[in-house]
Formats: sequence, C-alpha cells, structure tokens
Amino acid sequence: MSNHLNHRFEPIDALRGIAALFVVWQHTSETFVKHIGVAEQGTFLADLTKDFDFGRIGIICFFLISGFVIPSSLKINDTSGIKNFAIRRFFRLYPAYWVSILMVIMVDYYLNNPLNPVTIVANTTMLQGLFQQPHMIGLYWTLQVELIFYFICALLFYFNKLRNDKLIFILILIFFGIFVLLQTMSFITGTPVSLHKEIQLLPYLLSIMFLGSFYRQIYDNKSKSIHNKMLNRFTLISTLLCLGLPVFLLITNLIGLEFVNDSFRFGTGHSLGFVLFFVGLLMFKKVPKTLLWLGAISYSLYLFHPLVMKLMFHYIYNAKILTGYHLSFYMIVSTILSILLAFIIYALIEKPAIKKGHSLTKRIQN
Repeated sequence: MSNHLNHRFEPIDALRGIAALFVVWQHTSETFVKHIGVAEQGTFLADLTKDFDFGRIGIICFFLISGFVIPSSLKINDTSGIKNFAIRRFFRLYPAYWVSILMVIMVDYYLNNPLNPVTIVANTTMLQGLFQQPHMIGLYWTLQVELIFYFICALLFYFNKLRNDKLIFILILIFFGIFVLLQTMSFITGTPVSLHKEIQLLPYLLSIMFLGSFYRQIYDNKSKSIHNKMLNRFTLISTLLCLGLPVFLLITNLIGLEFVNDSFRFGTGHSLGFVLFFVGLLMFKKVPKTLLWLGAISYSLYLFHPLVMKLMFHYIYNAKILTGYHLSFYMIVSTILSILLAFIIYALIEKPAIKKGHSLTKRIQN
C-alpha cells in the first residue's frame, strides 16, 4: 500500500503511515484490553477505538489513497502500460505478503494451531475470499479489495476508458447503488443478506476508490475549464453519496434512529477516514521525515503487526508477566516492536522487490 512519489505527494506517504497507525491502534487496543488486569486500569483507549472504529478510519484512508494513486500510474502513452503495471504491483505487494504468510504458518505451528493446507494455498493468491477460504490474518481482506480494484483499472485502461470521467462516474453510481440495494434488502426483509459482509461492502469500497481518482484529477488541475466543470460535478455528486451515507447514518443514530446495525461505528469510521484523507492532503505542507519513513514502511507495518501482537499476547498471558499495566503500555510496546519488524522486512524484502519490479519494467520499455 505504498508508492514512491515525488516531493509534491509527500502528504500521501505521510497519510499512509498515519493510517497504518490507526489500524495498529485498533488491533492492539482490542487485543490487550483482554489481558489479565488491564481492564481494571481503564478501558478508555479500547472504548474510544471501538466506538469510532479507528481501524476503519485507516482503511478508508488507504482506499482513497489507492484511488488517488493507482489509476494515474497507468500512463496513456505507455504501450507496455498493463504489463508494467502488473509487474510493479506484483513486486510491490506479493513478496512481503508471502513472507507474512510464511511467518503466520510458523507462528501458528509454534502455538500448536496448524493451518489447513488448502487455506494456505488459497491465501497465497491474495484472493482467498473468492475461494471461500478464511484469511490467515483478518486484514488480508483489504488486499483482496485492492487486487479487484487493480484488475478493473487495468481492464478500463486496456479499452482506453480509464480517463473517461463519465464512465467512471457511472461505475461509482452503479457500485454505490449495488451496496445500498444490498443493505436496503436486509433492512426491509429483516433478514441478513446471505452474501459475506466482505462481498456486501466491496461495491461501496470500489466506489470510494474511484472517487479517489477524481480527487487526483482535481488536485493535479490539468484539465480544461469545460472538462473541469463536468469533473467537479461528478466529484461533488460522488462525494455526497460516498461520504454522505456514513454522515447520514451517524446523524440519524445521534437522533435515535438506527437504520443498520452499528450505524454509529459505520458513520464515524467511514466519514473520519475521508476527513483524515482531506486533512492530510490539503494541510500537510512540510512533512516531517519521520512520517515519510513511517509511510515507506507502512505496508510491512500493516502486514506484520498482528503477528507481533499475537506473540506478545501469548507470552505475556501464559507466562503471567507484565500483568496489570495500563492498556497504553501494551499498545506502545507492541507498536514499537511492530515498527522495528516492519523496518527489517522493508529493508530486506520490500524495498529490494520494488527495485526489482522497476528494473524489469525498464528493460521492457527499452
């Protein structure tokens, strides 16, 4: 979930690091609050995370960033565009991802919880949900969404439609409409839709990602004035839908109406994800190097922090050591260890793989 951009897009790299920390906060708080004696010291951090869904804030920001970056990376005048795109995306995502799978296998074997071989094989594709196999780490589902978005972008690029704003707007409306239809059916009938929640949420997330591509065009401000008016109209309507929905659910919840389960969490998590993206993009002028560094290792931090957290919880819980501390202590220690591991994985696996992908695509171009 990271690209190397020029200095004009440093806010994007900073946002990646912040979004990753939101996800880490979510997972560490909800895990370590269950540790012996922690709840007695106060559950404010866990309650805050649960109510406002910090993890969802980070994930929505990630998806907006993908929409902002990915479509524009497919260049119109690049004859090898799809091939280059596929190679670079492959080397960007899969090497570190496969290492995380290997570490999950090792950790689960060590904890006497061996995984089903079919589940392992399915997870290596990053599309395990489509094979009705569980995610070896829960957050893998977001990478599946990313891959589907990449495929749609590549398909649109192949047919020379990726820069067709009207078509992208129609796709946003279709995806958003499908999502609302699924939720409305559940509300009207009173029975949950049989589709998995990940599949139900997918159209909405895709609409958010394509909306991110509109934000990129407006940010670049290279379009003609007539086209700008149409683009601005499309962007405004799409934002009113994609951001308006969680805001609407949040407001109705506050006045005592509950249209869907956990409407407050859905409203805060998704709307604040937009807020984080806008604030970071528009207000980050001079980005601290620490945030840029954190953004660079954000993908590894995102992938590997659950493993650090799982092992740390296991040792502390079973050895009955470091019990009874405040939740913040466990969150901070786990986060620091996760950042250290993420840096190692980035330096040894992720960064060399990215360079390899770029070198291969340069050979193709030459």
